[in-house]
Amino acid sequence: MNTDKGSTKQAASPSPEGANAANTALVLFRIGEQRYALRLDAVERVIRAVAVTPVPETPAFILGLVNLAGQLLPVCSLRRCLGLPDRPLRSADQLVIVRTSRFTLALMVDEVQGLSLVNAAQTVAVADTLPEGECRVAGLAKINGDIILIYDLEKLFSQEDQEHILLAKAAAER
Repeated sequence: MNTDKGSTKQAASPSPEGANAANTALVLFRIGEQRYALRLDAVERVIRAVAVTPVPETPAFILGLVNLAGQLLPVCSLRRCLGLPDRPLRSADQLVIVRTSRFTLALMVDEVQGLSLVNAAQTVAVADTLPEGECRVAGLAKINGDIILIYDLEKLFSQEDQEHILLAKAAAER
């Protein structure tokens, strides 16, 4: 994962040497007071938040588009996706550039807190803790006394939401 926070330090990538094969590398981030995570293999890089160009007639969770090295990327608000209250953009906010099986996009987060390797003893299966149904959480991790929700990017956005993301990107590229 490439991190780009201007002049601040870059997060070190976990070393595979000596790491248990059952370990999972996670990118930890914060929205409000809650900590969340994504699997490292879905994250391309982290950058400082930049101005977002709004796209008309898109759902509220799509903040707009950014131009990242010539590539137009939809920017999605995880706050809105998770039903959390909005707040103004801050200079410390960050964009997590992620890949799904269908597209690359940017997720607006309050703060990326680094990388963590978790093992089976630190994780809890979703089926053991959350009700059955359309769950966007891939798992739960216990890290330093905190419960971290690990999101599954393939389930974070509904099929309809994914179509809206693709339409927003296509409209901007015309």
